[in-house]
Amino acid sequence: MSESHGLDESHTGNIADAEAVDRATKSVDTILHLAAEPDEADFLTRLLKPNVVGVYNVFASARKHGVKRVVIASSCQVVFGLDTGGKPIKLEDGVAPPNHYALTKIWAESMGEMYARLYGIEVIAVRIGGCPRNRGSVESIIEENQLGLILSHDDAIRFFTRAIEADSLPQPFVILPAASNWPQAPFFDLEPSRRILGYEPQDTFPEGIPFLREPENADDNG
Repeated sequence: MSESHGLDESHTGNIADAEAVDRATKSVDTILHLAAEPDEADFLTRLLKPNVVGVYNVFASARKHGVKRVVIASSCQVVFGLDTGGKPIKLEDGVAPPNHYALTKIWAESMGEMYARLYGIEVIAVRIGGCPRNRGSVESIIEENQLGLILSHDDAIRFFTRAIEADSLPQPFVILPAASNWPQAPFFDLEPSRRILGYEPQDTFPEGIPFLREPENADDNG
């Protein structure tokens, strides 16, 4: 958990620290959980605490404090092992994780389903498309011919705003894909997100990615 500017109250702490998470969640009705190790990495030294222990801490605190809704980040990587013949991936196609990072995101989805089913917390698990963090990640997405799964920064804001503000869900637990418009064949079938949240992507690559509007010599480490 990092410092948030412009808020009346904010908390800074480690997502793997149960007490820090508990302090941050005791007076909220909705949690947007995005903290994680964001890439494939060594499971024991880098993935375990933020991506497994951290998810447990968030849901345990949500239950303890009566949080109504948790919006949690899953990942497009949970389906990277599927072969759908070039067709957009649907939720009913299942999962096929290619690495330990993706396995931690399946853990997050399963944790959300259990807490929704047993404890009545509304949970939205968001299978986030590739959200570029710097020019290097954009180049990697282009090289791997994965423009169909990009989620722009601006569309991410639109999606998560709708996920937080939605009046109700058709059932306590839902998995929803999040991506922008596609300059090539789409990676996800966005029908569930349109139907449940009214989400419509506005950007087509490279729109909606702020650092691509910056000069080439701008800091590329964000």
